[in-house]
Amino acid sequence: MKIFPNTNVLVSAVISRGLCRDLLRTATEEHDVVVSQLVVDEFKRVLRDKFGATPPALDKALMLLDDVEVTSNPTVALEAGALESNDTLILTAAIDAQADVLVTGDHGMLAKAMNSPIDVVSPREFMERLRGPDNSYPSPPDENGGSRVSEDTAGASRQKAFEFALSIIALCKTLDESRQYVLSRQLLRAGTSIGANLEEASAAESRRDFLHKMSIASKEARETNYWLRLLDQSTAAPQINLKPHLEKSLELIRLLTAIVKTTSRTSR
Repeated sequence: MKIFPNTNVLVSAVISRGLCRDLLRTATEEHDVVVSQLVVDEFKRVLRDKFGATPPALDKALMLLDDVEVTSNPTVALEAGALESNDTLILTAAIDAQADVLVTGDHGMLAKAMNSPIDVVSPREFMERLRGPDNSYPSPPDENGGSRVSEDTAGASRQKAFEFALSIIALCKTLDESRQYVLSRQLLRAGTSIGANLEEASAAESRRDFLHKMSIASKEARETNYWLRLLDQSTAAPQINLKPHLEKSLELIRLLTAIVKTTSRTSR
């Protein structure tokens, strides 16, 4: 089988453990993987501009494509009026490369490419095709307590935690400059642990495992908020504006608490 992963699949494979990383590993080991130069260029741009990847980090990330065939961009895009122009170019490239399936996490593209000449599927659907439905990845619950697949929700929470961790790292550097080493270490450990546990939850082996990791992430979010409040209400770092960090930590607490409560109800 020849597989064409979209940019978002490759980026997810780099920044997080779980579904997309497993997908790419399985695809390169057991099938043929192909992308266009457009996808490679987007891959580098997103890692550099959105995630702040340094040149050495980009070089390391590009090693992910060592076993991937890279084709030239299509000169003429097919007619696909419902798709965005960039999505049309990617779909055309996949067809030109004679791919059997295009895998994308873009739900807009999934909805609009239903009648395309090749299969366009989500990472989860692709992995379930390979593994079979009985060995599918556990899905986080939806807002109504069901168990439908919610890749947008899971991806959004991981992304929020990742961006929060980056802000905490920057904050701790400033605290170190003020010689607040003890508080800095406590805050750094708790603030970065939230996202780490969410990444582990995304690759949970069971609903119980998912709940356990989400519960730990929720506790770490509360601990982070505690250290931030302590800094804010003490004279340890009066020159630092902690309000944005406090607001982000509260947002994560609300989000993770809701997920844990809903998962607990549906697991009974």
